[in-house]
Amino acid sequence: MLLALLAIVFLAAEAWRRGVLSYVQEPRRRYQLLLVRRIVFWSLAVAIVGFTFATDLGSLATFAGLLTAGVAVAMQSVLVSMVGYFFLIGKYGIRVGDRVQIGTVTGEVIDLGLVRLHLMELSGQGSLGPTGRVVAFANSIVFQASGGIFKQIPGVNLAWHDVTLTLPSKADASAMKEKLLAAANHVLSEYREDMARQTREIQKTTSLNAGGEAQAQVQLRFSASGVEALVRYPVQLQRAAEIDERMSRELLKVITDAAA
Repeated sequence: MLLALLAIVFLAAEAWRRGVLSYVQEPRRRYQLLLVRRIVFWSLAVAIVGFTFATDLGSLATFAGLLTAGVAVAMQSVLVSMVGYFFLIGKYGIRVGDRVQIGTVTGEVIDLGLVRLHLMELSGQGSLGPTGRVVAFANSIVFQASGGIFKQIPGVNLAWHDVTLTLPSKADASAMKEKLLAAANHVLSEYREDMARQTREIQKTTSLNAGGEAQAQVQLRFSASGVEALVRYPVQLQRAAEIDERMSRELLKVITDAAA
């Protein structure tokens, strides 16, 4: 009887899986139905085995207690990861296709399971292209203080880069600051409309109306080698390498003209 009941549950679960794969085309809806199938299947299997070996209410309670204690000890990490899954899919959680950073790894989410998530690793140098490696993290990463998950706001693909330049010793620092700022703004003028849109998305999401648009900034500071200029500017992640190259070329031209 036990084997027959388990066989029926297995066949029903397989029919459920094939039905979902055949008739549900939307990936997120399909994933949710398969997740419900997995939970229902294992719940029924455990219940059938428990009732089979339990002859009365007392033995059932004993069996359930021992089973719960054993599962809690043996699957502690798995249970924590399962709880972490519900934190990951919350209001500001992550979805398949999101670009995230976990620790030192930057990647695109390609699978978010009940126990772990997988990222397609992106190169940290130059343009963010796939490295060909898939990185897996347990969902329990959300409870680790040293982990940290960084996610782009939906509709926002903005980051900040900076470069430090040493000004010529005989140059007027104030005038150089204005020239560097003008050069940086000239480079960013081509991307200003999209950056303004993304800034509005950030303000809308965070309920912050102050702060202004994302634009280049130049800060002067003294060092042992002379006066340095820190140029900070926003970039679109897909075109970060292109913007960095254009920015370096324009800023270097300003420094070279001042030193001539």
